[in-house]
Amino acid sequence: MKKIVKSTIIALAVSLGTLAVTSPAMAGSNRHFTSTLQTPSVPVRINVTLGEDLAYRAENLSTNIRDKFNSRSLNNGFANNGYFGQRDLDMLTKRLKTKMEARLEKNGITVSDDATTVLNLIITDARPNRPTFRQMSKSVSLSTHSFGVGGAKFEGTLVNASGEQGNVSYSWFETDIIYAQYGGTWSDAYRAIDKFARKTAKSLK
Repeated sequence: MKKIVKSTIIALAVSLGTLAVTSPAMAGSNRHFTSTLQTPSVPVRINVTLGEDLAYRAENLSTNIRDKFNSRSLNNGFANNGYFGQRDLDMLTKRLKTKMEARLEKNGITVSDDATTVLNLIITDARPNRPTFRQMSKSVSLSTHSFGVGGAKFEGTLVNASGEQGNVSYSWFETDIIYAQYGGTWSDAYRAIDKFARKTAKSLK
């Protein structure tokens, strides 16, 4: 019975324009965290931006050839990894800044908007679990009932007057679609952000 239910969910996701890889044994895989960050002895300022490619996809489809044939519709940004909408991407940068500041403070690192030592963070990729408002406005075949797996990828550099003080990177994308139907628009991306903030703060402890 479980196999039948799971097959039904996968078929539904694909029919709604979502191509997702399902692998229960590897759920939440693609976890790659690396850090050479030096622990700062002075206050730190957090600066979060979008990667050039992700920023482009706010109002455009992905230029990656792997994303171009996930749907018959060229306007289906949910399947073709684009048309996220600037509002949604701004929410991701805001969440990362807030979560990173909270985690660093919790681990004893002072965060200040006036600090000269800066942790520059870049969200280089992100995928929603459900279509964004912008994606639904571009494709009538999408709705809030469409769902798929998501996640996010990050890079970061700690810099001060002396130059770079190390780099950090992390990638986390869910691979099991079984729970995607219960999540919100950016559930997996938010989870990736929370994990990244926690791991980064821990590496500086």
